[in-house]
Amino acid sequence: MRGQLSSFVRLQIKVTKLIKSNEKLRGRVEDLARELQEKDRLIKELEEKLQDKEAQRRELLSYMYKPEKINGAAKSRGKKPGAEGFHRPTPRESAVTETHTYTIHRCPICKGAVGKAVDTTVKFEEDIVLVPRSVVRKHIITRHWCPKCETYVRSANIPPISRIGPKTLGYILYARYHLRLPFAKIKESLNDLYDFKISEGEIAEKLQEAETLFGKDYETIKALVQRAKTVYADETGWRMEGNNWWLWVFVTEKGIQYILEDTRGKGVPQRALGEKTDRVIISDGYAAYKNLAGAKQQCWVHLLRRAKNRSPAIYHDLALLYHKLLLELAKPVKERNQEYFERELTTLVAKRYRDPPAHKVQERIERHKNSLLTCLAYENVLPENNTAERAIRPQVVMRKIFGGSRSPAGAHAHAVNNSVLATLKQQNPSKNFFDVLIPLIEKRYSEL
Repeated sequence: MRGQLSSFVRLQIKVTKLIKSNEKLRGRVEDLARELQEKDRLIKELEEKLQDKEAQRRELLSYMYKPEKINGAAKSRGKKPGAEGFHRPTPRESAVTETHTYTIHRCPICKGAVGKAVDTTVKFEEDIVLVPRSVVRKHIITRHWCPKCETYVRSANIPPISRIGPKTLGYILYARYHLRLPFAKIKESLNDLYDFKISEGEIAEKLQEAETLFGKDYETIKALVQRAKTVYADETGWRMEGNNWWLWVFVTEKGIQYILEDTRGKGVPQRALGEKTDRVIISDGYAAYKNLAGAKQQCWVHLLRRAKNRSPAIYHDLALLYHKLLLELAKPVKERNQEYFERELTTLVAKRYRDPPAHKVQERIERHKNSLLTCLAYENVLPENNTAERAIRPQVVMRKIFGGSRSPAGAHAHAVNNSVLATLKQQNPSKNFFDVLIPLIEKRYSEL
């Protein structure tokens, strides 16, 4: 029949359609393959970012909470196995204020006479006196007319007289900076323990007065820090009238200096430390210390903490190297093998780890490699910054209790008073706080 296609032509048409359809499907498969490849790449990037964020989260938690609470493992109670137990020391004979003897001459059962004592037991009971014992001194100053000089005169031996005495100031400093009590609690404790009435405004005035009294001592501490051969430095946030300030600490062998400023810039440590070049500054690696005069030692504990949160493998290698470093520091400086540790750090940086975040730790090591081994070239330089962190920890506790400072003047008084008290405690670790502080206050009063 006319117009009817042959079977061969129909097959050719079908084949042509199938070829075109196949080409379209091939193109679609290629597009899907490229799309799948792009999605795989994005998934890999997101997984790396997720691991990085998880590491940051764990690192942040390590700063905020104790490690054993993060992992859910409770810290074992009681003393560690093998640790020596605590026994209250026997009081000195000179410290005994009362003596009571309990002896008998007749038996309490049969009422008959008893012989001489066969043994003696001595027991001590220690207590405190909880009664008001404030001291009120009355000073009578007479004034006289001198007809020869034609003026009124009085005694030249009148001591400085403060409405509130030096021992009360000493207690206020103790309660504020050692017990970390707010003004209301200091006021309450003075009333309860000593029947001593005082207002919160007077407490603030006494703290300002202490700042003035300790001015000379604070200048001495500043000079000690600038002359020191080893300085441990750290900083933390502080609040002042609702604004962000920074509390800096500089710890040396002979003094501790606190500084409160509204900046975290390098100008603060630069002014505090001066231009001394033959010294070592130990820090957590914050950039403000990088270009200061002197050699730098970066904290290994901060590095290990970062590595632990990012990659167990690189943390394991770093922990082993740190242990070797501590053993090496026990040797004299001349016998230490610094080249070995430089090679080990180079090897560790070049090593390939399966954990993607490990390369960030390697980059940190590469950037600060020169400042990780400075301790090997100096005597009595620690490879960690825990010394400064221990000095700044009480200030962090005070910040949580008080919320910071209310005025720049109060912030400066806080820095000065804390510096003097911390230095006194550092220089006299075994002495009673008041036995050291009260004589200093009385001496500064006599110099007015």
